[in-house]
Amino acid sequence: MIPVVSKAKAYLKVRHKSVRDALEELQLDGLLLTHPPDLAYLTNFVGEDSVGLITTQDFYLITDFRYHQCAIAEAGWLEIILRETSMADAVLDAFSQAKPRHIGYDVNYTTVGQAKALERALVERKLDRPVELVPLENVMANLRKVKDDHEIDLIRKAVGVAEEAFESVRPEIKPGLSENHLAGLLIFELRSRGASDSSFQVIVAAAGASALPRYRPGEALIQRDQPLLFAWGATYKGYCSDLARTLIVGRVSDKIKKIYRVVLEAQMTAINFLRPGVTSLQADRVARDVVEKAGYGKFFGHGLGHGIGREIHELPSMRKSSYEDELRPGMVVTVEPGIYLPGEGGVRIEDDVLITHSGCEVLSSLPKTLEDCHIE
Repeated sequence: MIPVVSKAKAYLKVRHKSVRDALEELQLDGLLLTHPPDLAYLTNFVGEDSVGLITTQDFYLITDFRYHQCAIAEAGWLEIILRETSMADAVLDAFSQAKPRHIGYDVNYTTVGQAKALERALVERKLDRPVELVPLENVMANLRKVKDDHEIDLIRKAVGVAEEAFESVRPEIKPGLSENHLAGLLIFELRSRGASDSSFQVIVAAAGASALPRYRPGEALIQRDQPLLFAWGATYKGYCSDLARTLIVGRVSDKIKKIYRVVLEAQMTAINFLRPGVTSLQADRVARDVVEKAGYGKFFGHGLGHGIGREIHELPSMRKSSYEDELRPGMVVTVEPGIYLPGEGGVRIEDDVLITHSGCEVLSSLPKTLEDCHIE
């Protein structure tokens, strides 16, 4: 028999209080949770096609028959409402019980169809108390930026699993193997070590394809005397890691060696700069200055990094076009500068970094000097 979690964990109760404090500040009675990572963050329930409603007093989960037993097992302390018809009708059942007046919802994750269905249902079904739906943006995303100790422990584990998997695959790398073969092998090693999956589609990019930041591996073969870019991560108990290394297979041109050293310098400069009070724009600027000074600014087109947690991309976002977000202790961010030369090859080096009270801690430890990343 699957054990039932009949009481919310202490760390979940702390998160609930943070949401309720936000509701009080926003003068709302509740928040509709339509984004699965937000719901999982507050409940540990990971079923699909489900919606949460947290109010100033209660917490409702609206799900269906397929996930009923999972909901009881994972979060039996929730007020569970089984959807038998439309999701909108089931949400209104929760409204009937909670009797709210003002309910917020995140416009970034609640579809137009969901919002309109709720509005129609509110018109057609007269509740004892009228309910106003209030559009909001990034309430949960901002609350989730700073990780608690429980989350940091799981991210550490996700990093460790990802590193162990890569180290087990590295001795197998040789010219003639396909990108797909190595990507599949890496996913197997991730899952065999406890990951539920890769945290995003594994990238294995050989030769000129390494200049494509979001490349999808195919049947191209690993070539000698070319760069080989790996980007991967593990999802462990709902939390993500995000890493990248560029390997040098055989001998490569002096230009590839040069951009490798520039990327490594940019990454280390940024890591050494990270600390509480630094803004996302400042962090990106420090790394970008190194790349631009070397003459490769136009070949570094993405941001320095981003937050990670239950999702592979979370706030804060460290890029040149982002709004300024001040880094705080407990944030976990990627640091991933890259230089991509079309037709020649690219280099990206990425680590996961925890912002601490005194500076930062690099959670990943795979070697990354040019010599370390050489394969005969």
